[in-house]
Amino acid sequence: MIPTIPDDPRLRDERKANLLLASELLRGQVGRDVDDLGERADAVVHRVLVVRGWLSDPTVLAAAGGAAAFFATAGQKRRGKLLGALRWAWLAWRIWRRR
Repeated sequence: MIPTIPDDPRLRDERKANLLLASELLRGQVGRDVDDLGERADAVVHRVLVVRGWLSDPTVLAAAGGAAAFFATAGQKRRGKLLGALRWAWLAWRIWRRR
């Protein structure tokens, strides 16, 4: 609901000042939110570039190829043990990274 514009010049000037203040406050909040969004986008792009760097590294590609060959040729029992070890290593990495 839009209130009616007052006839009194003093009230009209007060309303105008309040609207200008609200507009300035909103612009400041939008600017802050856009900056925050830009920082988050930069962080995502940085992660993507890091992963692209890993994927272009011949050592990582060789390790991934070896792991794929192992999983393709290993039996279910050996794969289960390796996956369990990988889960524990991942958990240890997550805990170590938080500290």
